Amino acid sequence: MLIDYAAITHLGRVRKNNEDAYLVSAMDGEEPMVNQLRRTPKVCQMGLLAAVADGMGGAAAGEIASREGLASIAVYMFGHWGRFPSNRATEKDLYRALLGAADCASSAVLRYSDDDRTARGMGSTLTAAVIWNGYAHFIQVGDSRAYLYRKPDFIQLTTDQTLVNEMISSGFLTPEQAKTHPQRSMITQALGGPHPLKAELGKVTLRRGDRLLLCTDGLHGEVGDDQLKEFMHLSYSPRRTLELMMEVALEHGARDNVTALLLALDDPAFPLPVPGENVHIAPPPPLDTELPEKVGLLSRMRRLFKGKS
Repeated sequence: MLIDYAAITHLGRVRKNNEDAYLVSAMDGEEPMVNQLRRTPKVCQMGLLAAVADGMGGAAAGEIASREGLASIAVYMFGHWGRFPSNRATEKDLYRALLGAADCASSAVLRYSDDDRTARGMGSTLTAAVIWNGYAHFIQVGDSRAYLYRKPDFIQLTTDQTLVNEMISSGFLTPEQAKTHPQRSMITQALGGPHPLKAELGKVTLRRGDRLLLCTDGLHGEVGDDQLKEFMHLSYSPRRTLELMMEVALEHGARDNVTALLLALDDPAFPLPVPGENVHIAPPPPLDTELPEKVGLLSRMRRLFKGKS
């Protein structure tokens, strides 16, 4: 796949540590590189994994949670998806792998916090997408976001898992009231939480020329969707587009860490947009709830990565 991408992350103007993280992985067996970008692979039969995470927990705990979470997800996805023959791959297999990866990453973060008292309460959001078979298949935990820009539309693909969103759904708040609610940043799901993880899944058909933006709330909390759309409409390179977004986030105070990942989907293999076609966010196919065995999983997967290098 010919996909151009760029990422940007910043401490912000208030925080002392950068607890955000990003990842792009071809799931080809190479050791996952968190907060670093390799060149786009020419061949990526099992898809491209892109993800952002926003850690929490104070001191260095949030940094560990987001980075360990993303590394665990990349390792799991290779072991349960990337290393299998593409002619046997199914969409259900992909979604099972995404759910298993999030569950495994959550367990890894929780184990770390149990072993280190200074890391108690650590956790992380997760927003990830696998570009495969003409779709962006995404998974969501927390309030980082995925957006799709298909000129002239800019659409939020994910739904924030937050207390205020639950209050809106229950009729206790209006969307306008939620924007200034003192608990608007309180998430209801996170990697590393003590309760069973409830991740959201979905997919969207991709067209040539689409732009996929993944970002933490340090960006979408400071820069409104209308302004993000304006930057997308300028048709600059992914890197320059992110730099402009970052400049505005910093101008608005950047009260949190700011991280964004932008993918330009210009591969000729993607079909051209259809005039008048609406972007449809589809649910995953029905899945059984049983996940693959996790005992000793990370150590086995890390050995698989080393064997590929």
